[in-house]
Amino acid sequence: MSNELKQSIFYIKYYADKHKCIIERKATLDNECYEGTHKKHGYPYKRYLDLTATEEIDNGKPQYRTASVKWEINNEPTLI
Repeated sequence: MSNELKQSIFYIKYYADKHKCIIERKATLDNECYEGTHKKHGYPYKRYLDLTATEEIDNGKPQYRTASVKWEINNEPTLI
């Protein structure tokens, strides 16, 4: 993963089962982030560093989240 990609900020939008709606989070990538395929169910997923949650919790620990099945990445927020 290039340093430029790791340091870029983007907005990731996907359906979150926990919230039962589409959410959009300010995010970035670091060495703990990756894409993969679920071993049992076979759907794709992306682990990202959730900057929105990290800023809200403010405990000094990065907050990682996972988007699965389908997601959209944008340079600017798209949900109002």
